[in-house]
Amino acid sequence: MSCDAEKIEFNEEETDGTCHQCRKRFTSKRSLKEHMRIHTGEKPFTCPQCGKSFSRKGVFMIHIRIHTGEKPFVCQQCGKTFTSRGTLNTHLKVHSNEKPFKCPQCEKHFGRKDHFSRHMRVHTGDNPFSCPHCGKYFLTKGNLDSHIRIHTGEKPFTCDQCGKSYKWSNSLRIHKLFHSGEKPFTCDQCHKSFVLESDLKAHMKTHTKEKPYLCYVCGKSFSWLIRFKDHLKIHSSVKEHCTDAQNMTEETRA
Repeated sequence: MSCDAEKIEFNEEETDGTCHQCRKRFTSKRSLKEHMRIHTGEKPFTCPQCGKSFSRKGVFMIHIRIHTGEKPFVCQQCGKTFTSRGTLNTHLKVHSNEKPFKCPQCEKHFGRKDHFSRHMRVHTGDNPFSCPHCGKYFLTKGNLDSHIRIHTGEKPFTCDQCGKSYKWSNSLRIHKLFHSGEKPFTCDQCHKSFVLESDLKAHMKTHTKEKPYLCYVCGKSFSWLIRFKDHLKIHSSVKEHCTDAQNMTEETRA
């Protein structure tokens, strides 16, 4: 049932703890007042950094931590930190190995219901989240939200040291490593360290002599994709030169 926000009135003195829209009952007036915002659409808490609005103060405060990088809830078993107690409690299932959700098709188990629901879409082929800009469909709302930033240019993740902003939280995490000087990925052969795992994998080719990029024209192999692409340009320019020469010959004969 759709509701007109202007017609919905909430009187704290007259209510008995029951929502007069859906008849749901609450033990406190505060909880009922927060619930009424579902019907009115009221979102009084607005983020000063990205403009996103929220109906509940608690959710708003958790959102703010995305921008500040604050993660006050710490796992006592592995030291990983989280923005909310709820995400910490969900994480703790990793350590307990509790996986109560079982897929009826492949019998895979999951510790979280949302992970289980997302997995089930793999079997059903359901991609329910559609981009309003380009119509592309996504498996999860999180993936859709990340994708939409490509269209909007929104960069909600801001470095607290230099002010640089990013579209994705992982980009900010990597950026912060450059400030801290931390290089978590270390080569086990020469002990050289890298900020990115991809840089370590590329470096390992110097030890293994692996050359996965093979030129289909001359058979030459390369360790690096960028050098392989530069090499292909040589063949491309030679081909163009030969084509031009052939065209000139044909014109002369004509």
